[in-house]
Order: sequence, then C-alpha cells, then structure tokens
Amino acid sequence: MKKGLKIVLIVIGVGVGIILLDTIQALVFNNNPIIGTQTKCRSKEGIFVTTYHCENGKNITKLKDSTCSTEKICKETINKDFYIEAKDLQDKINEYFTSEGANLSNYTYSAIDGSNKVIVGLIDNTEDNQNDFLDKVFTECCGADYINFIKEHNLIEFKESKEIFEAKIIEAKENSITVEVLKDCKSFKVKDKVVVKITRPTNGTNDFYVKGNNVRITFSGMVETSNPPQIGAVKVELIS
Repeated sequence: MKKGLKIVLIVIGVGVGIILLDTIQALVFNNNPIIGTQTKCRSKEGIFVTTYHCENGKNITKLKDSTCSTEKICKETINKDFYIEAKDLQDKINEYFTSEGANLSNYTYSAIDGSNKVIVGLIDNTEDNQNDFLDKVFTECCGADYINFIKEHNLIEFKESKEIFEAKIIEAKENSITVEVLKDCKSFKVKDKVVVKITRPTNGTNDFYVKGNNVRITFSGMVETSNPPQIGAVKVELIS
C-alpha cells in the first residue's frame, strides 16, 4: 500500500474515532457534542447527535433529529423522570405532616379518590395556600421540577375543608369548651353537645369562653368519635 494512501486512511480512522468518542460521551453524560454547531432551537447539533437545552438547566442528548423539537423532548423527558403514582404523593404528604414541627394549622386531610387522584383538604383553600402546601411538602424532598409536574398534570385536587356553626357554651375548661349547637349544620343537629378543643388566651384578655355565651365556631370538618363528639377549633368568635 502506498505511503500516501496509508496516511489518508490513518487520518480518516483517527477522525472517525474522535467523532465516535464525541458521540458516545454526549449520549452517556448528556453533554454537548464537542464537534457541532449551536442552533436557534436551544440545542447543539453534532454529527450524529443533538443536545437539547431545557429551561430547567438540564441537557438531554439524543441521536440526531432534523426537527426543532427542544420543547417536546424536554417535556417528554421530564414526564418520564417524574412519573408519579398517587400513592407516592400520599406517602410524601403523610411523611411530612407526621414529622416533628409540621404546621397543621391549614391542613385537614388527604386521601386517594376513585380516579386515583390525591385529594387534599385545606381550611383556607386559596391559590396561595395551595402553592404554600406544595412548597412545604415537596420542595425539600423533590424539588421545583417535581412540583411543577404535579401542577401541570393536576395530580392533586385541593378542596375547602371547613365547617362553621353557632352554639352556646355550657361548660368552660382550661383547654376546651363544651357547647350546645344552636342551628343544624353538616356535622351536627340542634341541641347536640360538642367538645371543642381551644387555645385559651394566656393573660385572660378578651376571654369570652364563659358559660352562657353564644359563639360561632370554625373547624376543619373532622370530628372525633366520642361521647360527646370532639373537634379542634380553627376560630371561635363571640356572637350576640
């Protein structure tokens, strides 16, 4: 074989080897191909691969595609990465709210319904409080992309979970009052007796937890089975 042809073949072989190594490192590590050009579609095209630059800062490298499909590729990959079953969400919610120091003031319950969706009951069911719930429960364990995926696919349905009824105080203790219901409501009938767990003012100021006073009670809707039944008050207001 002539020396010139041999040199040409060596050069071609080295070039092909470099291209293959570049392609392999891009595919394995989701790196940009070293040999390639930046496109207007938030991607860099190599000879055999394309690396897509997602908005969350993640790179995804696939065999070359002639279409400008960055958004589609990023979305499909995120969906695959964050395939979430309802039980996974429920377990994470339970884990958070059973942890020490968890704030339960606006949370009442969570459950999986017949359509395999997680239902979460909030006392104050505003959009801000829904976002606050997601941030508290999932930011530390799972991150922003996980939360965005939950929102985008409506994996959690939030519902208002509170009841309000009027009653007369018939007994007052340090941490609870016993009341007699004045009007029918969802959970109770007129003249039902209910024990309401409360947090009393420490200095006695504006303390209207006095036998004979009429009050308007807001609670989560959760009733403990006992005789009489017990509830935890979210708010107790004095009424005339």
